[in-house]
Amino acid sequence: MTWKRLESIDYELLGYFLSSHLIIEHYLDELLKILHAGLDWEASRLTCGQKIALLSKFKMPEQYNSIAAIKHLNSLRNKLSHRIDFKIEAKDLLPIKQFLEKIYQGKQVVSDNPLEVLEAFNGMVCVFFAGYISSLANLSRRGAP
Repeated sequence: MTWKRLESIDYELLGYFLSSHLIIEHYLDELLKILHAGLDWEASRLTCGQKIALLSKFKMPEQYNSIAAIKHLNSLRNKLSHRIDFKIEAKDLLPIKQFLEKIYQGKQVVSDNPLEVLEAFNGMVCVFFAGYISSLANLSRRGAP
């Protein structure tokens, strides 16, 4: 047996990437729970990919539609789960960077630094979903359909 050396792993980037994935998945969970409150979400134990698939036809303004980018983020996470030495590089985050460029509409430059791309993406996606979930919760409290 030969031991594989893992010296070249960027633990800061890897940790941030995995944390971002978990945070975004949390928002997906909360959105699904509020959209379909009558279902037993705890019993279903869906994978992140299955949750994303459930939201594939979720209506949101095209500019803010992050589902494809989230799907890409999940595919990268799946690669990491099978290859711990997988390095996240700028080219791996291209669909995420393109999503950010669409959001910024040329008013802000998107970095090529993977950590900065992930930070911006995580912030944008979480703000959108948190705002949407909050507005649905407020409507629900008021008794709106």
